Amino acid sequence: MPAMRAVAVVPGRHGSAHLRDDAPDPRPAEGHALVRVLEAGVCGTDVEIHDGLYGEAPPGSGFLILGHENLGLVESSPPGAPVQPGDLVVATVRRPCPERCPPCARGQNDMCMTGHFLERGIRGLHGFMSERYSESPAYLVKLPRHLRGFAVLLEPMSVVQKGIDHAYRIQERLSWEPRTAVVLGAGPVGILAAMTLRLRGLDVTVAALEPEGSFKDLLLREAGVHYVSSAAIPLAELPRRTGRIDIVFEATGATAVVFPAMRMLGPDGVCILSSVTGGSQSIEVDLATWNREMVLGNRVVFGTVNAGRAHFEAGARDLEITEARLPGWLGRLITRRLPFTDVDKALVRRPEDIKTVLVFH
Repeated sequence: MPAMRAVAVVPGRHGSAHLRDDAPDPRPAEGHALVRVLEAGVCGTDVEIHDGLYGEAPPGSGFLILGHENLGLVESSPPGAPVQPGDLVVATVRRPCPERCPPCARGQNDMCMTGHFLERGIRGLHGFMSERYSESPAYLVKLPRHLRGFAVLLEPMSVVQKGIDHAYRIQERLSWEPRTAVVLGAGPVGILAAMTLRLRGLDVTVAALEPEGSFKDLLLREAGVHYVSSAAIPLAELPRRTGRIDIVFEATGATAVVFPAMRMLGPDGVCILSSVTGGSQSIEVDLATWNREMVLGNRVVFGTVNAGRAHFEAGARDLEITEARLPGWLGRLITRRLPFTDVDKALVRRPEDIKTVLVFH
């Protein structure tokens, strides 16, 4: 079988990311499209798999091709498919469980109940850090060509869209008109969450470690988002500055932030937890007070991870709206583009980084 180049890891082995020139070149199965990879985003999940914390190779393979944030160009596809050669596409990440639980049977693979789902570049399926991949058109989302410069942001944007959409769906339980939101963390997910909430008309404040006046602060202020350095102002002080907080979107990846994120909510508020925190850190909390505040304040806390096709499509729409309102702004979130052969550099995060992208073609 012809081979291709790819970035791969040996799951469970620390520091195992490496280049291969013997990855199997995909031959599209019947009904599948062949996609040439243009770019792949690097995120914390990739770093953790590289560190050996988790990850699962496909059956029979000694390695896992890394990468779930992706952007590609269709090279071939079945006649009549919704994507055709020349189309710019992003693939969704999760695939249904073999049991076809109720969510998976209805195309909501991101809400799988059994936990036996597969994920591209993470669990049981090769990812997108390769020269090409084969995929069913059902999992390919088409984007306009003028979004090419930042379309690789669609996967993290889809996670944002899911969390915010579900918050609004949950709050259909009451008459709810949110006005104020706080986003914790100024990585790609945090910045995209802030922009998405601004598009919904909310007054948004981002709290992150970088000092006020930093690049991220200035970037957010261009989008009409307030910025607070959490290194200078304790999170518990935020409600005094912002007024009642209706939505908190937590995107820091820091265990110590989770409890303060829930406590800063106002009455009828919703806290969206999007971080998959690692380690086993113990924190002493006043559970009685927290429980009382949650119950008496009718507050909601929920977690969100991954996203389905509908939220990828919603993300594409918001990327297009943002680009129309703030031309060039989204492109500045990509702070490093490196050849995929420099994967070792890409996996080392620099303080000024927002999003690092590997270029394949």
